[in-house]
Amino acid sequence: MLNVLMNTVKWFLTRVGIIYFIVFVFFMSCVDLKILDSRIKIRHLNAVIPNFAGMIIFSKHHDSSRTVDWTAYKNYFELILRFMPDDAVAKQLLGFVDYHMGQQDKSIDLFKSVSVINGQGLFWSNYNLGVIYYKKGMLEQASQYLLKAIASNRQLTLLIMQNSIIYKQIFASSYFTFSLNDEMNDALSGAYILLLSCLRSQGKYNQMLVIASKAIDQANLLYKDAFFYYAGLGGMGLGQMENAYLFFQKSISLEKNNPDVYFYLADIFQSKGQEAQARKFLEISYSLHQKNDARFPYDQKINLRFF
Repeated sequence: MLNVLMNTVKWFLTRVGIIYFIVFVFFMSCVDLKILDSRIKIRHLNAVIPNFAGMIIFSKHHDSSRTVDWTAYKNYFELILRFMPDDAVAKQLLGFVDYHMGQQDKSIDLFKSVSVINGQGLFWSNYNLGVIYYKKGMLEQASQYLLKAIASNRQLTLLIMQNSIIYKQIFASSYFTFSLNDEMNDALSGAYILLLSCLRSQGKYNQMLVIASKAIDQANLLYKDAFFYYAGLGGMGLGQMENAYLFFQKSISLEKNNPDVYFYLADIFQSKGQEAQARKFLEISYSLHQKNDARFPYDQKINLRFF
């Protein structure tokens, strides 16, 4: 009797086990594991999204007096890269964060890893590499990346930003009140200014005039006075004093408060022996220098950015 009962139980358990197995197999065949995995990852990421306000304000205004909790951003972008190792946007943003956390080498490596996507240069990676190398005084490297930034496909960069989940989170912040096109033009103008400064320091005056003329001809760029100023410096470097004078005069017509323009105009008049005129421009230059206008010199206000 006991044996009969045990056999009955075994038979029942075996049948139940088989049924459970069949149900499990059927369930797994109906579930897309990739979708399930993605949903779990998204849920995990959504739980740790940082407040992007500090990062947005810092990038736009570069306010050194403002304390930013970079750790929260670093943890978030690193988590994204754990799930999606090839995410170009996460790498760019982590590069920005690493730089401001003092991890410059890591920042450079990240920017370089996404400076080209599908054979096309990305603006922000090349722009930020140019700025980093410029600040390090490595002007040859800075020039190379700034040229790549200027030649990059900016529409591709904008498209990537607009389609990125991370950027959509950034844009959703009430602190993001900017036009992407305007910000891109502002940064592009800065790239031209840094490149012109590099070329001047390297004594590449002919190339300066070519680049300055290219910048002047682009209606969407800002700081036109700066481009005429650097064109004037290029003309002086080539000994073309009359052309330099005309470029400086055009710069003044657009912006009257750059002290350096008057300094070099004084130099031109002094070379001609016109001491009174030279002294007049030197006095104006000195007076403007005393005001410590934060906009000048042009290159000193250009920093890393991500929008």
